[in-house]
Amino acid sequence: MAYDLPQDPAGALGPYLTSFSDERTLVQEDTSCLEGRGLTNGQLLMVLSTDSTCEAASFNIEVSQEKLKTWGIQVPTEKYKSLIENAILDPQVRRFVFYNSRPFQLAIAVVFYIAMWANLYSTSQMFSLGRHWAAVVLVTLGTVLATIILILIFDWHQRKASTNTDLRLAAANETLMPYHMLLGVTGEVEGCQTVLQLWFVYFHLESCLQSLSDYIRELKTSQESMLRHRLNQFQVVVETVVSPAQEEGEENERLAEESPLLPSGGTESRKGVVTQMVLHHLIPEAAPEVMARQMLVVFGGLYIRLLVTNQLPETAGASRHAESLQRPCPCQFIETHILGAGCCSPLAR
Repeated sequence: MAYDLPQDPAGALGPYLTSFSDERTLVQEDTSCLEGRGLTNGQLLMVLSTDSTCEAASFNIEVSQEKLKTWGIQVPTEKYKSLIENAILDPQVRRFVFYNSRPFQLAIAVVFYIAMWANLYSTSQMFSLGRHWAAVVLVTLGTVLATIILILIFDWHQRKASTNTDLRLAAANETLMPYHMLLGVTGEVEGCQTVLQLWFVYFHLESCLQSLSDYIRELKTSQESMLRHRLNQFQVVVETVVSPAQEEGEENERLAEESPLLPSGGTESRKGVVTQMVLHHLIPEAAPEVMARQMLVVFGGLYIRLLVTNQLPETAGASRHAESLQRPCPCQFIETHILGAGCCSPLAR
């Protein structure tokens, strides 16, 4: 299943989705000082919020650098500031968060209930189905059941990854993983304003990387067709700009055939701009270590969002690499709920 993914004006993948470097860069920083400060996997370091009173939302990234220094984490802000701002401070992202917020969904559920009850009641009166009180009871029960199903559907979609929020943090998470951090974004509605919250969570992913690499290697050996089927679900459709010089002859011929007898301004605006839809694999076939790292980067934002909102599914037994959480660690989450048997594509609009 494929999904549209926004991109930058140059036609390349957006700043939230990049090609992934070699997995050896994951452990480039010495962690002895961090462990000496008592940091544990899954520990919340800080939360940054946008100012709901400002028209142009922004995060105070400079404050985050000072707070990280108190934990002994030295991360230059220029390494991730632009990645974060370009990824999730887009007005379209704030609108998406607003339309997918709990208050908005509850408002939709109320409107749905009223509209459905009125329509069912008027229909029952039209056909004179039983006594008046019996019709009211049946209509009310049917409407309540349908509304509950709608709310459950909303809740199910909130547990799935979104190309509009979670995947946008892939590039920032790739940059911060060597410093043993993962980012996640959530949103709240205050009045008519959307307040985005950026969560910094400590995770030393070397053990998760090794475990997930071994799991993928085992799948490649014993269930290669199943693994390929799972990976084919993680695709997005990217609209890219084709070089005018590359398609000049073909495009000129097409425009000449389609041009009307009386030219308009719309034809001029399309000249020189040729786009094409390209299917992009989020997890391309590669060495198990590279694939494991890409999956940690791609689904890191989803994992953190579910973690901080207490929506992470429970796992049988203890957490493998995050004992204090009593929830699955990233590699367990990916193995069970993304690559596990019977799973479906975790991407949703």
